[in-house]
Amino acid sequence: MSKRRSRQLSVLVIPDDGSHTLEFKMGYWLLWTASSALLVLFILVIVGGSFYLQARYWERNAQALQRENRRLRADVEQVDELAQTVVEIKQLDQQLRHMLSPNLSLPPVVYSVAPASYALAGDAESTVQVSTVAGRSGAHTQASLNPRWIPSIWPVSKSLGWVTAEFEGEAGVLHKRHQGIDIAAPEGTLVLATADGKVAFAGVDAVLGQVVAIDHYAAFMTRYGHNASILVSEGEQVRKGQPIAQVGNSGRSSGPHLHYEVVEGGRHQNPRLYLPE
Repeated sequence: MSKRRSRQLSVLVIPDDGSHTLEFKMGYWLLWTASSALLVLFILVIVGGSFYLQARYWERNAQALQRENRRLRADVEQVDELAQTVVEIKQLDQQLRHMLSPNLSLPPVVYSVAPASYALAGDAESTVQVSTVAGRSGAHTQASLNPRWIPSIWPVSKSLGWVTAEFEGEAGVLHKRHQGIDIAAPEGTLVLATADGKVAFAGVDAVLGQVVAIDHYAAFMTRYGHNASILVSEGEQVRKGQPIAQVGNSGRSSGPHLHYEVVEGGRHQNPRLYLPE
């Protein structure tokens, strides 16, 4: 019995000039393999094209977000410039009132402007100088403030921390006083911003170690010391409740805790006046 020959496909190439005819034979299995390879290649081209189009879409979205981010940053810078202009106008207004008050009966002002640069803790706590303004003075003006600008939450969760040292008042010339409260907590516990604001200082201090100071839109200033690490940078906008650091034992400290200060109207206040019990 003769061996069955496999089926083949013949391809003839006949030149127009009648010269030698060329004949190619191709098995059906080879034709099927080539067709399958072309189909797979076609599918890969389609899938690759869809991924390329998707990548281009994501790239356009990313570029649009970058442009929006740059625009928002420019808006924030303009707001900061306007705030500084308002402060300068208030300072000029106070100077004019002081010059004219002996001759004119002027209505009282409801704001006060602190020096543009002062040491938040004076000689008692630190040598860090922070440029800022305190545009409000006294608790009676807090009703007109945005509630998110008032440091009204605990900087460390009450379930994780406990107060170990209380506020002792402003530092005097002859006596050093504790100008904040100390909150003991396990090292690494998150430290939270107690109000919306802008990071005025984020760095190392000889006394408070790694420290963060936040300017709450010229209404308040808060400071957080003895941190193990800092999670924000100077100039960054932060929101109330946002993690800004981790509790540590840096600087002159006898154990892991947070040193927390509140400044209003250029003077240190007892942080407990603003914290929920």
